[in-house]
Amino acid sequence: MTNERPYYDVVVTREDGLWVAVVDGLAGGATDVDRMRDLEPDVRDLIAGLRDLDPEDFEITWHYRHREHDLTPAVTLLHEREQSADEAMRKRDEARHSAIIEMHEAGLSYRTIADLVGMSHQRVQQLASADTSV
Repeated sequence: MTNERPYYDVVVTREDGLWVAVVDGLAGGATDVDRMRDLEPDVRDLIAGLRDLDPEDFEITWHYRHREHDLTPAVTLLHEREQSADEAMRKRDEARHSAIIEMHEAGLSYRTIADLVGMSHQRVQQLASADTSV
């Protein structure tokens, strides 16, 4: 028995104002939506229904095409960089919060901390009193 999750290749194109997704090798595996944000949930529901799976029990490899152009490398790189940027911002925010707490516990005023971190003293006070465990 293998623990590998099945994967499906999905080709996405733009046709007549709609995002069209075709699941490679899956009969009846096509859907279209008005907005890109609706595409993944619709495709997952489609595959899950056709294969009797939970929508989270498989992987999707997305391929983006327009006419003869394969846009997959450009879109994939963009998504990777956006994820990296999101992670970097999360780490920055954590470091900022830790620094603010440490400076405040050391006895610095909110105004002094604000000067050090380049924020308003009101925002520093908000961050210093925020409960990050939620």
